[in-house]
Amino acid sequence: MLIDFDILTDKSRIWIYASESKLTEEQQCYILNNMYNYLREWNSHRLPLEAGVKIIDSHFIIVALDETKKEASGCSIDTLQHQIQKIENNLSISLLNRLNIFCILNDEIVCIPSIDLKNHVDRNTLFYDLTIQRKSQISSFIKPISEGWCARLIY
Repeated sequence: MLIDFDILTDKSRIWIYASESKLTEEQQCYILNNMYNYLREWNSHRLPLEAGVKIIDSHFIIVALDETKKEASGCSIDTLQHQIQKIENNLSISLLNRLNIFCILNDEIVCIPSIDLKNHVDRNTLFYDLTIQRKSQISSFIKPISEGWCARLIY
């Protein structure tokens, strides 16, 4: 069941998918329309899931699920991943590469392969922490590398 992202509880579980390049307006419209249609029918063991989707900073697709109503099953999470893969294929973009780190360099979002991170940043460089798991954490989504999981990659 599709719910407005902004009214979902802050306790909602989230999944973040990141585009290596900035999404165009057309791509964003395609993704949102596609995800709206998908989330209207998303279910777990034939029971509807209350979820929403939002695109942040033209790079990050965030799906939120209100688990106070119904939790996602393994199969329902798999179908979400398959939906994202279809979007990737249809738009010829990458959304599932977890080896990338998204940093802010010169006021722009830059996608850096984790293996090259230490060559481009320092401990104060801001990055997008894609490991957050709750909607309430979106406010701390951007943090200095020194405060994130990827700090170990630059030391």
